Amino acid sequence: METKNIENFNKFYKQVSKEINQLLNNYNESLIKGKEGYLKENLEYFKNLNSDGKLIRGFLIAFGYKMLKDNIDYSYKLSLAYEIFQTSILIHDDIIDNDNLRRGKDTIHYANYKKYKSLNEIDGKKTSESIAICIGDYGFFKVNEILLENYREDKNFSQLFKFYNDIVLKTVEGELIDVVLSFEGKYKAIQNLEENIMLVYKLKTAFYTIIGPLSLGLILGGIDGTKLAEIQKFGEKVGIAFQIQDDILGIYSDMGKVIGSDIKEFKQTILYSYVIQNEKYKNELMKYYGKENITDKEINETRKIFKDSGAYDYAKNMMNKFYDESIEILKNINWIKDEDKSIIFGFIEYLRGRKV
Repeated sequence: METKNIENFNKFYKQVSKEINQLLNNYNESLIKGKEGYLKENLEYFKNLNSDGKLIRGFLIAFGYKMLKDNIDYSYKLSLAYEIFQTSILIHDDIIDNDNLRRGKDTIHYANYKKYKSLNEIDGKKTSESIAICIGDYGFFKVNEILLENYREDKNFSQLFKFYNDIVLKTVEGELIDVVLSFEGKYKAIQNLEENIMLVYKLKTAFYTIIGPLSLGLILGGIDGTKLAEIQKFGEKVGIAFQIQDDILGIYSDMGKVIGSDIKEFKQTILYSYVIQNEKYKNELMKYYGKENITDKEINETRKIFKDSGAYDYAKNMMNKFYDESIEILKNINWIKDEDKSIIFGFIEYLRGRKV
């Protein structure tokens, strides 16, 4: 049965991602058309980052709409808009995290820094980050433009736009808490650290990655409030599991970002919060955690600490718990058609299959 679910997911995912990707490529070209100078140069960077993504969030929008309606093409511009929102907010996220790579490519602020550092390193860094902030902002308002141009006459537009705005707000709230935790964690003990980390997971990942796009597709399709609440409960479990898995991969796998970036940034994760409860392992971890010029050997030492302390197993077990709970919730939602349940089950297996 699991093999059939994966097959059904892959078939639908391949179908919609091809359509969304074509829209995205056409839109990227339209962004550059008629532009000149510095704006064109930086929109080229945006176009570069706005390509070759997995389109998971766009897929979830199309799938949410499919659960209620047959004319799935109608949802693709909404998927396009959300993918642009994702690129835009990641541009800001990369500045906050001081990451040089995204999807194996130079981030916008880093591409500009390489250009301007020869003029003045300090001013070049500041200017490069300012440029990236401007381009991220530009993307946010292009999303609004797409939504208004394509859906303002839709009877569900008011609810759709309000919910999209709520996604943006929750994502920013999660990012803010994440930033504060990473800073304060360097200098003092944080009360209820795991609880705060879980709040970040809920706001910054579960809502933005799973609940948000799936709900947008359903709202466009005219879902009622009770059914939407059931789906959101399911999505929260999947999203938290997804983020825990990302945290593990962020330590143990190169995901197209700078290797060990979570370690350098003093990222507050479930792995970290578990380790610091044990004084012995905490002291070992503090030799490396937050170190800017960390070596490959020191990254491997950090990985060993997470394994030896039990943090790796703790995080992996928690990840599996949330995935399992999401499956049980889904089994009990009676209004979803069997063919659609199969696709969602396949989607969970797809996420879960990322190597940790």
